[in-house]
Amino acid sequence: MKTYFILSLMLFGSSALLAQVNVLNADQPDEIGVLSEEQLEALSSKKYLEYPHVDEKDIMWSKIVYEEIDLSEKFNHPLYFPKDGLYSSERKSLWRTIREAILSGKIPNIYNDANPNFTETFDKDTYMKRLENRDGPEVVPLRSMNVVSYKIKGIWYVDKRIGELRYRLLGIMPRGKDMNNLANDDPVDLFWLWYKDLRPILHEQLVFDDKNNASRVTFDQMLTSRRFTARIYAIDNVFNDRAVDQYVDDPFMQLIESERLKTIIRDFEQDLWAN
Repeated sequence: MKTYFILSLMLFGSSALLAQVNVLNADQPDEIGVLSEEQLEALSSKKYLEYPHVDEKDIMWSKIVYEEIDLSEKFNHPLYFPKDGLYSSERKSLWRTIREAILSGKIPNIYNDANPNFTETFDKDTYMKRLENRDGPEVVPLRSMNVVSYKIKGIWYVDKRIGELRYRLLGIMPRGKDMNNLANDDPVDLFWLWYKDLRPILHEQLVFDDKNNASRVTFDQMLTSRRFTARIYAIDNVFNDRAVDQYVDDPFMQLIESERLKTIIRDFEQDLWAN
């Protein structure tokens, strides 16, 4: 756990040079938000922290965990705001970044929301219906304000070579308004995205920091360093990875069960070296 705290400090400290982009040097308003060559180099795909290769024989323990990031929680607001339409390029929500990448063809595969193992893809017509509604006189896109949460799939593992508990984000799924049924306000699962496909895209987009405009990080840095709050809604098990709400009915007890599962993972590293 200490490793991830130190990593977070390093990532956030190194981003201080990426101030609110080009405000001081802009000659015209439309130059605000346009990255300089130096900033583009700093955010190039070569710069993000590559995942190290992990040999399977060195993994002495692992656990697949499914979590949900609730965007209504204040700590998660940097993933939700700003709302669409306020800024052309500099400030974007996580959803706007993902949506624009899908529409531009930068994400190769969109996976079935019912299959978290990334073995079944959606065809373009299917996922476009989840991005926007074309039935009326004008296109109605799924906007940032319509996305309420993100489900994520990741793996906690212990690498015996370094003797640490580490986390690897595997996939992410937005949840939001059903564009095929605009009268329904209940959010639905949209689609799974393989996180490695997203990393180069999320690395190019800075997250707005309302506490300090001169300290900026990318969405990739924020997610890989786990700078968010989330609840565990499922964990790999012999019952086909069934979710907590399938065996615990009461919503409050579901939160208790989520914390219990989180404690099991958190305590594993301490128990490993205590014995």
